[in-house]
Amino acid sequence: VSVAAVNGPRSVVLAGDEDVTAALAAGFEARGRKTRRLAVSHAFHSPHMDGMLDDFRQVVEGLSFEAPR
Repeated sequence: VSVAAVNGPRSVVLAGDEDVTAALAAGFEARGRKTRRLAVSHAFHSPHMDGMLDDFRQVVEGLSFEAPR
């Protein structure tokens, strides 16, 4: 599990294995904290995405960037 984002002093996003993040959320809820699961298909802000970096790099290297017209 990693801290994926800190959106404010009361808004933190955790990312990682579902079972561990769910257990952490349950612990926060037991302490009276509000939690909610984000509706996402992947843990984009977690180290789980590291394996895709080379594939992403190959795609981006084939792109050209210009100012919008």
